[in-house]
Amino acid sequence: MTEPPIFARATQLIRDGQGQSAVEELLAELPALPAEWQRKAYSLAGLAWYFNGNYPEALRMFGAAAEGSEIPEDHFNVAMSRVKVGDIPGAHESWQRCFDLSYQHQDAPSSSTFFQKKLMFAQALFAAGAADERGLDLVERQLMGFFTHLHITDASFWGLRGVPALEEVLPLTKEYYRALGRGEAEWHLLCDQIAPEMDGEGQAYVAQLREWGVS
Repeated sequence: MTEPPIFARATQLIRDGQGQSAVEELLAELPALPAEWQRKAYSLAGLAWYFNGNYPEALRMFGAAAEGSEIPEDHFNVAMSRVKVGDIPGAHESWQRCFDLSYQHQDAPSSSTFFQKKLMFAQALFAAGAADERGLDLVERQLMGFFTHLHITDASFWGLRGVPALEEVLPLTKEYYRALGRGEAEWHLLCDQIAPEMDGEGQAYVAQLREWGVS
C-alpha cells in the first residue's frame, strides 16, 4: 500500500523546525488514515514534540504508537521520553520491552541499530542524573565486548555494522564509574582487563583514558 502523502509533508515540517505544524496536520488526518498507518502518524507526532522539547506530549504520542506494537523502536521512543520526564522506572520497563522485541523481530523497521539504541539509552540515563548499574551494563559489558571479543577497535569497521565507536563507549563507561562512586582503583582494574584484548590502537586509547583525571 502506498504511504499516505501526509508522512512526507510532516517529515519535512519536522526537518524545517515546524514540529507543531507537523503534529497539527498529522492529528487532523489521523481519523481518515487506515489503521495500519495510524501507528506511524502517532510516532511522527511524537518525534515532532520530542525535537521541540515537549517531552510529556512526545510521551503521549509515542505511547499511542507503542500500544499493541511489536516494533522495538516504538518502545525505545517511549523509554527515551520517559527518561526525559523523570519516569526512570517506567523508562527501564519500556527499554526492556524494546530489548526483548529486538531479538524477536530483528528485521523490524528502525532508524538506529539495536547497538546504537543501547548507547543512546545509557547516555540519556546519565544525562538525566539517573546513572545506575543497568545503564553501566549496557556500555561496560554489552558494547565493550565487541572490541574485546574480536580484538578490533577500528571505528569504520564497527560503524558499518551499526556498533558505536570505542571512543563513544569507553568515555561513557568512565563517567558511569564516577557517577556510581567507583574509584580510581576499580577503573584501573577494568582498563587492565580490557586493554590486552584490544588491538594496538585500542590499547593506546585505553592507556589515554586510564588516567582518572582524563575525560
